[in-house]
Amino acid sequence: MADFNLLGKTGDLLHRALDAESLRFQVRAHNLANVNTPAYKRQDVEFEAYLAAELDQRDTNGLRRTHARHLSGEGNGSGAAPRIVTDRHTTMRVDGSNVDIEQEMVALTETAVRYQVLAEQLTRKLRQLRTVISERVG
Repeated sequence: MADFNLLGKTGDLLHRALDAESLRFQVRAHNLANVNTPAYKRQDVEFEAYLAAELDQRDTNGLRRTHARHLSGEGNGSGAAPRIVTDRHTTMRVDGSNVDIEQEMVALTETAVRYQVLAEQLTRKLRQLRTVISERVG
């Protein structure tokens, strides 16, 4: 596997977002596979809120606490990771399932498009790094 730390913070974020979208694609495909399973509850992936919180936490690094009640600027270093959540609060059908095939197909398509965009951004970043390296070597 490639080391995306060479690409800095942007490369790390793109890599993690690609991982989250890949997981989201798998989860949504699993929802579609279980569309006719009685009492099946759809699942989704939460990632963006955790990532945003981590980025906010990272941005506070370097700040100085001037009062005991101020929040520290130290991150926990755990990193935002995608999390699978199950929607147990809704039921759309008589059999207890809450999977809507049309909604899942739209969500699956959106996920594929987001994945493609992220992959293109990561490819551009890698090309930039390759250009910098080739200019330094040449």
